[in-house]
Amino acid sequence: MSRILVITPSWLGDIVMMQSLLKVLKKQDERNIIDVYAPEYSLPILKRMEEINDILINPFAHGSFDLKKRFLEGRRLKKYGYDTCFVLPNSMKSAFIALFAGIKDRRGFKGESRYFVLNNIRCNKQDYPRMVDRYVALAFPKDKVKNSADLPEFDYPALTVQTPSDKLLNRLGIKSSRPLMALGCGANYGPAKLWPVEYFAEVSHWWISHGGAVLALGTKQDGKTVEAIKQHLSCNEDLPFFHDVAGQTSIEEALDLTAFCKAAVCNDSGLMHTCAAASVPQIDIFGSTSTVYTPPLSKIAVCIESDESCHPCFKRTCKYGTYSCLKKIQPQKVIEKLKELIHAI
Repeated sequence: MSRILVITPSWLGDIVMMQSLLKVLKKQDERNIIDVYAPEYSLPILKRMEEINDILINPFAHGSFDLKKRFLEGRRLKKYGYDTCFVLPNSMKSAFIALFAGIKDRRGFKGESRYFVLNNIRCNKQDYPRMVDRYVALAFPKDKVKNSADLPEFDYPALTVQTPSDKLLNRLGIKSSRPLMALGCGANYGPAKLWPVEYFAEVSHWWISHGGAVLALGTKQDGKTVEAIKQHLSCNEDLPFFHDVAGQTSIEEALDLTAFCKAAVCNDSGLMHTCAAASVPQIDIFGSTSTVYTPPLSKIAVCIESDESCHPCFKRTCKYGTYSCLKKIQPQKVIEKLKELIHAI
């Protein structure tokens, strides 16, 4: 048995993928006690991971260094007596927490040349293209698992979900018994991940015209995108079955609503990974990013990505200003893939 601390990534999708590591650690020894050190906003998702014993709040804003405060945080964590720390972010500042906490086994990838801070370090990030493989690899001796091919089979994330309450559905105006399709039309990363709103509208119209209803999820920042989709709906009769709930739900509520859906169409985003962990059949659209690195961890997800010569560029905005990698993925292709996926399940 070991007392383990996992310093989580900052992005929601990465935090969801991290659950595969937690599952492996529990499988290695079910008595392992796993705590996570994580940003406060992620608590609702982490509470749905049954492998976690305790959640410790990471008080640092994204990008904040503050070495003195990090030293004090490390001293505070020392009382827990952790045997091992998994430092999943690549930054030097995140690794300092483990060092100052006096944790003997400090694991992570090299990142920002963290040779003197981590003492169980991996320098072969390129041998693990998928981010989830990098996380899981840290659970094994580096002389035995040297690349992704050496990894044993492991479980994908599976968040605990609950049926949305009638109170929640009524508050959001979701009264129809029609099957719901979730739209993950936002992406905090930038416009190079955003499939055109008129394309989302066309897929929404198809779903509604075939007896369904649409649930547009997201943050307040996604509200303008959702509103633009509504404006592009080709038929006013669709509007009663298009539910705009962006910015109106907590993360827990969004998770449970997502799991309540029969299908989803998402940009490469945190919601995409949440859908995967909630076992929702989904079509996922990749613009500037690639499925090689951060695909949805689900056997009922179909990914569509560009065949443009500049893909993937991993830029937040298109340097050509065309966003061809997204625009050339036509709605009809997504609809056909959605039909195939639903019929196959």
